[in-house]
Amino acid sequence: MDTFRVGDNVVKLTGYKFPGTVVAVFMTTQGETRYVVEATGDEYRGMLHIFNGNQLALSPPSAR
Repeated sequence: MDTFRVGDNVVKLTGYKFPGTVVAVFMTTQGETRYVVEATGDEYRGMLHIFNGNQLALSPPSAR
């Protein structure tokens, strides 16, 4: 079960970097949890992206 909440600082686990903050949590019509993350990286600050929970991890305290 995914456990991210609005306000959590997260990072994308693979591929392109996407440090950000969870700004919304919702369920798809198929009952799957999704997370809207607002980017905090300098290159794309403010961009919103939707992720599955298995694509994210909580940011380490040193990265917050």
